[in-house]
Amino acid sequence: MIQLSDECLSNLDENLDAQTYNLSRLSYLQKIILGTDGTVTQLLESIVGEQIVVDKLLEADVSVLPHEEDMHCQQRVITLNGAKTGLPYLYADSLVYHGNMNVNFSRALTETRIPIGKAWEKFQIETYKTLLSWGFEYAGDLSHHFAVEPSDLVLYRTYLVYSQGKKIFRITEKFPFAWYMQSEQFDSQFASVELSTLVSGI
Repeated sequence: MIQLSDECLSNLDENLDAQTYNLSRLSYLQKIILGTDGTVTQLLESIVGEQIVVDKLLEADVSVLPHEEDMHCQQRVITLNGAKTGLPYLYADSLVYHGNMNVNFSRALTETRIPIGKAWEKFQIETYKTLLSWGFEYAGDLSHHFAVEPSDLVLYRTYLVYSQGKKIFRITEKFPFAWYMQSEQFDSQFASVELSTLVSGI
């Protein structure tokens, strides 16, 4: 597990002071999701009880630092969605350093809809994660992805992923603060009226 700490806490709005919005506000499930160093995809599948698929929102080459000018670096923005419900459980914005990774692994990310976690398991990529920051922010422009209000809170974490001593990802993951409060929240495949409405509104 990645150790969540107040030292890495960085709330992205001055109104979200660390005295109020900190580790003490998180549920056990939220701490597990924010702190996992395994595959988020498999963890979410265990929590929500359905298969997870990728919805690619953006893939674009990006400029890199001068000493990395020969490296293929790409921004990849996705949501991890339920295969049956269509509900996006997680939003992720990543920088992918294709030049530092296994060729087959790289191709899988660009040519298929396989989640990153399942890809590195399929190709047996050994990884190490380092947490840069985590915290609270307002949903803002993300609100339409999750069918929440712009003023609602989301949780985020940003971390680096290394393989064989080389940086292969910088990933920021986000999800609504109101979610993953208890394990029963996602039972019965979202049979409640509120969650059915949420799914249809995406």
